[in-house]
Amino acid sequence: MSATILLHPSLALLQGGVNFRDLGGNTVADGRRVKHGWLYRSGALDGLTEQDIGYLSKVPVKHVLDYRDEEEVEAQPDVLWNECEYHHVPANPPSDEVSANLVGLNLETLSEFDPQTFMLDLYRRLPFNNQAYKKLVSLLLQPGGGAIVQHCAVGKDRTGIGSALVLLALGASIDTVKEDYLLTDTTLAPFREALLDRLSTNLPPSALKKFEYVLSVRESFIDAALEAITEQYDTLDNWLEKEYGLTAEVREELRARYLE
Repeated sequence: MSATILLHPSLALLQGGVNFRDLGGNTVADGRRVKHGWLYRSGALDGLTEQDIGYLSKVPVKHVLDYRDEEEVEAQPDVLWNECEYHHVPANPPSDEVSANLVGLNLETLSEFDPQTFMLDLYRRLPFNNQAYKKLVSLLLQPGGGAIVQHCAVGKDRTGIGSALVLLALGASIDTVKEDYLLTDTTLAPFREALLDRLSTNLPPSALKKFEYVLSVRESFIDAALEAITEQYDTLDNWLEKEYGLTAEVREELRARYLE
């Protein structure tokens, strides 16, 4: 599995990166492709090495958009470099509703925890009235160049919806959006397996199975988000425009900038 992951063209070969990959190379409906080296998605950046920082500063990655909650950031702050601008805008829905932050889960809460309901509810809520994705759009439109990396803890849920937004705005099909999302099952595998191994020393099998489900990548998750969008807005274009100001004209501006 490791050889497959290392050879995947979307992955940046960072020593301390988690699921850090380039949206470049994805094909959109009119046949153009997303440019390489401009739009990245990732897990937390707390493990970056000096070599990684040197690589990212030469890309150059100008903006880091961190979707994690405050307590996640405090526990594992990003490693940053002088040339980048750091933007912290949590993407989770209100914590009393549902949250991709798993820090608070313990044996007691896990006993009553339904992972399937949790994940589907999370994905149904993330696309709407989300200040983090509004910030993402503003960075996409910001003049002056420089690549963007959007990230959460593992680069799967909060980042998955943010990446879907980017691809849809650039004219990608739903199939392409799903393919990019499902690729995380492969690119996250080493981190996920190592984390589950560590958790297995403290959690019983029943609790570990729930964590394994939450860390999984399933088409039903992204489908829940897409279905919620079309239920509320009828079309994805309506959602892009009414939630995030991405009118047809603005989307054309983004395509001129990020497609080739």
